[in-house]
Amino acid sequence: MPRLAPRPEVLRALFARSGNRCSFPGCPTPLINEKHQFIAQVCHIEAAEDGGERFNRSQTDEQRRSYENLILLCYPHHVETDDVGLYSAERLREIKHEHEQVFGQKLFQIDESLLHKIASEMANYWAYVAQLHRDHHVASDLAIEIDATANYIQLADQASDLLSDLHRIQAYLIESDQLRQAAPESERPVSGPNDFGILYIGLTNTITKLAVITTQMEIKYLEEFLKLNPADHAARTRLEARKAEFSESATSAGYVD
Repeated sequence: MPRLAPRPEVLRALFARSGNRCSFPGCPTPLINEKHQFIAQVCHIEAAEDGGERFNRSQTDEQRRSYENLILLCYPHHVETDDVGLYSAERLREIKHEHEQVFGQKLFQIDESLLHKIASEMANYWAYVAQLHRDHHVASDLAIEIDATANYIQLADQASDLLSDLHRIQAYLIESDQLRQAAPESERPVSGPNDFGILYIGLTNTITKLAVITTQMEIKYLEEFLKLNPADHAARTRLEARKAEFSESATSAGYVD
């Protein structure tokens, strides 16, 4: 299962007990600056994915995104605590507990109205995209598949697969050209038997699909970014532009045949 984003209620609890300060002992760095921008990081004590620091195979995905497994740190101290020799899971839990003992008495509030507004807005948007794609595509039999429910990790996996497809197409075309160049000039074909289909159909369809997925990935990223940085007008403007672009793709992006 892909890694799960922390639930809003978990984020609220973390921020409320943080004192708006990095949890690392003695660090004065704020989590949210005077412009209401989140400038720190939500970190996993035991990693969210295999290969990460202190990954615990016995944990469930729900446990990995639970309050008990998350800690708020500034970026430099997030990097520093990646040293698992110095910072075991037990040590990070101690650091978090000690920090909350000091700062948890005076609760720090985030703007929940904005958080809920963004979440509701995006839920409505993805439902709208799914309906557009299902009912209003100009050529439904050739439509590029769009899964409005896909999360960021699922989209990243799809993008990685498409990049692998592009590498295979590149390798085929290079090999085809090398074989053509190695043939006697009098017998040298203008192109290989499958070059047209690979170049003009396979390559075009792969690039189109990748473009759709990367736009959807950016929307998913900006959606989460704005929950923590609701006053970032540049991110809001970019999100609205990408949403308009993706809505158009939902009714027009298609495969060439």
